[in-house]
Amino acid sequence: MGRLKRDDSGCHIADGGPRLTLAIASYRRPSALVALVRSIAAQTLPRNEFEVAVVVDGRDEHEPSYREVLCHAISELGLPLRFEVQENAGQSVARHRAILAASTPWVVVTDDDMDLSPGFLEAHLGALEAGGEATITIGKIIPEDGWKWQPLYEVARTQAMLELHQGLALGTLRAQASAFVTQNVGFARARYLAAGGFDEKLRLGEDTELGFRLERSGGRYSFVDEASAVHRSRVGSYEDWLLRQVEYGRNAVYIHRKLGGSSTHPLRNLVNGSHLNALAVHSLCWSNTFVRSGIVALRSLGLVLHKVGLVQPAIGTHKAILAVAYHLGVREALGSWSALCIEKRAFGALPSRPLDPT
Repeated sequence: MGRLKRDDSGCHIADGGPRLTLAIASYRRPSALVALVRSIAAQTLPRNEFEVAVVVDGRDEHEPSYREVLCHAISELGLPLRFEVQENAGQSVARHRAILAASTPWVVVTDDDMDLSPGFLEAHLGALEAGGEATITIGKIIPEDGWKWQPLYEVARTQAMLELHQGLALGTLRAQASAFVTQNVGFARARYLAAGGFDEKLRLGEDTELGFRLERSGGRYSFVDEASAVHRSRVGSYEDWLLRQVEYGRNAVYIHRKLGGSSTHPLRNLVNGSHLNALAVHSLCWSNTFVRSGIVALRSLGLVLHKVGLVQPAIGTHKAILAVAYHLGVREALGSWSALCIEKRAFGALPSRPLDPT
């Protein structure tokens, strides 16, 4: 092991050793790693300056395929990569495991279905070292070609991601905790550990929850356009997508109760966001019967609009579905529709509440 020296941020790094760890969690999709591994092999950052840590979340029938892909990355591509397989415990546990075992001062986290630009790691590392230990980087996410003709629920998700990153690039949106999504972020390992790492109780929303704690610890967010990656979306089912939105709503209440503060409020978007989505929520979420029939009607309308080429209105119907499903989860966690309305009024009356959606 090389002797330790201190960099400008105060972190200790090994003289001549790696400076950054790329942490990746993967679950039941070894084929997704093929493009990611190929893009890691093409990085402009010298290989002696980074390491790759992969944790496979689940011992199942996919394990042999994972080992084939990852062993190829080590033996044939020569990547400085280590991997392990854990019992299924969720991505937050897997990512934490990868970061905990890292020996570098800086960590970048990406998803297994990302295709990194050649300068991805170099751009993250440059911004982190220039900004110092408090810096938290958010890299640019680019949708893959043909994304508008994927299933409509995937199109709606991609459109929301694209709008966020276009706003961050233009400066019309502020880099902040609500934009901390572990598809493409970087931070100091010491700050991550001091903040307590990922909340392992969460299987969805764990990145945003960590983002708020990093921000409250004095972290400063920075958008890094050059640290770009294409999201090679692996399409799941509509039913899974819908259930995930409900779970995001439930978890948002848990996060707010845990952390407090108006910035984490689960109804921030209902008060500050789209008036049309708010109308859909108020029209449907008070009744389980109305929720079910309303979501079916919105989906049917969206599919018709998409089929005739009216892409943006079609996306709008599925953004409304997303809002309704999320607020159904919030309603369930709060206990009733009346409790949700009380919380909404209380948030709207706060003099210091944030005026923008997340």
